[in-house]
Amino acid sequence: MATDTMRRTPRTVPGRPGTLPEPRTRPVTAPRHTQPVTRTRPGPAAPRPAAPRPATKTGGPRPRARSPRMPFILLLVGLLGGAIVSLLVISTTLAQGAFRITNLQEQNANLVRQEQTLTSEIAQAGNPAVIAEKARQLGMRPNPMLGFIDPKTGKIVVGKPSRAEAAINVPGYTP
Repeated sequence: MATDTMRRTPRTVPGRPGTLPEPRTRPVTAPRHTQPVTRTRPGPAAPRPAAPRPATKTGGPRPRARSPRMPFILLLVGLLGGAIVSLLVISTTLAQGAFRITNLQEQNANLVRQEQTLTSEIAQAGNPAVIAEKARQLGMRPNPMLGFIDPKTGKIVVGKPSRAEAAINVPGYTP
């Protein structure tokens, strides 16, 4: 090729004033569809193709065939959809668990209050004054001739014991 058909295009490097890299040269040619048809041999004209053929590159690597994008996009959409559904299921399950825990805590608090109420009622019902009052309501009366058994001697003591005997001779007391 002649040097008049070659064009030099020097480029500057950004950020480096005054430096020029190695110039690149490329041939200046007209596009393929505008070049005149030339005959190399005399004789009948060659038949023209019906449709123009697209230009193919020669001498370089073949262009890589494009892989289809639709399966990859569908895979991504499927993965995102699955992730959203799984997050929804997890969120619903956790909400149900929290609701159940709250209900059980409320039931536990109610049962604790009920237990405290029943315990206080039992303590009041076990009071000797309340027992005596209920006995009077049922028609019971105290025995004036109260008798105690002395477990050491086996004797029955009738009447009121003295203070010293009552303090020492408590039923079930074994010194």
